[in-house]
This record gives sequence, C-alpha cells and structure tokens, in this order.
Amino acid sequence: MKRPSILISKILCAIIISAFMSCNDQPKEQDPKEPVKPVVLAPPEIVPISQAKNMYDSYEKRRVPLIQRYEDSINKITKRDEEFHVGRFVYYDYKTIKQYLEYIEQEAADAGVEISTLRLYYSNYPNEEYFPQSKEPIKHPRQNSIMLSPTYNDGKRDYLFYIAQGAKGKQAVPMNNSFEPINEGYSNNNDPNTKAYASFAPTTSTPKAVPAILQGQESLTLNRGTGVPPPKNQ
Repeated sequence: MKRPSILISKILCAIIISAFMSCNDQPKEQDPKEPVKPVVLAPPEIVPISQAKNMYDSYEKRRVPLIQRYEDSINKITKRDEEFHVGRFVYYDYKTIKQYLEYIEQEAADAGVEISTLRLYYSNYPNEEYFPQSKEPIKHPRQNSIMLSPTYNDGKRDYLFYIAQGAKGKQAVPMNNSFEPINEGYSNNNDPNTKAYASFAPTTSTPKAVPAILQGQESLTLNRGTGVPPPKNQ
C-alpha cells in the first residue's frame, strides 16, 4: 500500500517543480522608470548593395581611366618616375565623425544658427609641396579627396559658413558655394577695406545687420581623411 502513496508524492513533486520553473520563465515586467530605447528607422536615402556596386563600377569605367591618363601625361611631361594610382575612397575614424558632428552642432548653436545641410565636396590636393596660405605640407599631391562642411539657411538659401568672434559672442559668417566670403555686408577684420557685420542669424524676414568688428576665422570644414589607394593608413 506504500507504493501508490510514493508514486503520488513523486507526481506532486514533479507538478510543483514544473509550475515553479514555468513561473521563472515568464518575462519580467519592464520597470516603468527605465527609458524605452527608440527604434531608429533606416533613412530612405539608403541604397541597395547592388546599386552601390553598380555606381562603384560606373566610376571605375567612366572616371578612373580619364584621371589615370591625365596624371600619367603629367608624369611624362615632368619626367617623373613615380606611378600614379587613382584614389577610390576616403575614410575617417568613426569616432572622428561623431566628434565632428557634435562639434559643429555646438559651434552653430553658440553662433545662433541651425545646421541645415552637411555638404560633401569633391576636392583635389594641389601639385605643390605646401598649401600657399597656411604653409602646411601637402602629404598626397594630386590625389582626390573630400571635404565635409555644414550650411545654415537664412529662409531663402543655404550658406556655407565659418565662425568668428563678435561683440556679442560667436557669429556665423556666410560664404558662397566656392568657400569665398560674401563681400556684400559680410567680412571680418582681416580685410580693413570692407565692412564687418556681427548679426547673421537666419530669419524669414532679414533684419538690418549691425556693424561690428569680427575677430578670427574658425573653420568648420573637415578634411585630412585617409585615401585609398594610395597611400594606405598614412
């Protein structure tokens, strides 16, 4: 008569253990104090891999040979022995890009403007030893590169800009699409023959600018990426 009672005890133990484990398996309720992480949607500008490959190959076919022939002709004229390799991409450390975006947002906010676009300019290092104004050495003459530069919108159009120090703090000084200062009402104290204005915050109805002297020229344009090929990792 003891066997049935032992069997019943084992069954009851199994049921209790199973119930206990199923309770532990249930998902925990989220703490209402914990912030819900938002889901970031993919921007519509992302292209399929097949399309990226197609555009890469198109550049290889339609642009690389033209650049190669031109640079080879320069080597022939100047009697240079070095082989020229056409660059295919430029890269930056991801942390550098994050720091750059935070920096330009900070400087734009301090100057009272809002960044409207981020331009990526095609560029080329001059065939010189140094940049003429800064005297900075040119590491990779003749190689293509890119420059990143923010713009702000005044209600009519986007402007490239740099930061200068005015009487009331930092000011956004607009430039045209070719990185040239806009002479009409915009300049800094580096040019004593032109007026300087300190109020450039974009508005839908543009107020009269207030004359002031601007100090310095703080660039927001990013370059100095690494081009491949060549040289790699330099």
